Amino acid sequence: MSKRNLLNLFLLIFILTLVALVVYEPGKDKAITPPTLTNLKVNDINHIKISRHNTKAGEQDVVFEKTNNEWVITKPYQHKANAFRIDSILKLLSAVSLSQNNLENMNQEQFGLIQPQASITFNNTTTIVFGNNKSLKHHRYVKINSTLHMIADTFLYQLTAKAESYINHKLLPEKGKIKKISLPNFKLVQNDEKWEVTPKADNFSADSANKLISEWQLSQAYDLNIVKPQPKTKADISIHLDNDKNIRFKIQNNKDSFTLINIDSGVSYTLAKDRRNKLLNLPDREESEQND
Repeated sequence: MSKRNLLNLFLLIFILTLVALVVYEPGKDKAITPPTLTNLKVNDINHIKISRHNTKAGEQDVVFEKTNNEWVITKPYQHKANAFRIDSILKLLSAVSLSQNNLENMNQEQFGLIQPQASITFNNTTTIVFGNNKSLKHHRYVKINSTLHMIADTFLYQLTAKAESYINHKLLPEKGKIKKISLPNFKLVQNDEKWEVTPKADNFSADSANKLISEWQLSQAYDLNIVKPQPKTKADISIHLDNDKNIRFKIQNNKDSFTLINIDSGVSYTLAKDRRNKLLNLPDREESEQND
């Protein structure tokens, strides 16, 4: 090997050594992955039970079950669950555990674990009990079996919300498209993919009809309540879906909001007052064109 080639080989080895030193940084500790509250996987969870104690939400348990990859609330009501709420709750499984201590020789009362505000059980096997928060630190004590953990205090408010807030806030089910809708002042019916209005309206067009239907399909309430179902009550609004489901609403007159009561399920949906016009009237032609 010539001196030139030998020099090039030494230079290559030297460069590779420098690269290795930069990448691996000998002497530097490897990053430690913080422990999580549980080892449970989100996709393995199919049952959740929330128990509340001494809270504004009362002593009411809330139970969820996953059926056909969809979460439903089965207690105290039977409804499709609020997906955002469920996702927030499931994040608890992988919450970072900031500390772990054996409770065997500790006074659980000082951590608020004797009379906890709430607890949650996943798959009827793993229960997380919520105790006191650590003042000024935004942390909360929880226990699993005999281990005391400390986690970020971002989950308890989810568990102590009123039961109605766990219900899906959409006015209509996600499965099923509107085929006919009867509103106080007119009716829309879809025939051969075309919308027809009765009685005739000056501002009717294909765009205005599609805009109104879209408003109904996408609208969500900002607050929910449960009232007594009144299936014999005459509906102000009747909606027929392509899966043969009928949704019926009673309009409740409020000064500062717009409330629709599903007279068959008893769910009361409260929306912003500007939703009244968008859900009960066809948009003007100009408005429809501007939104397209």
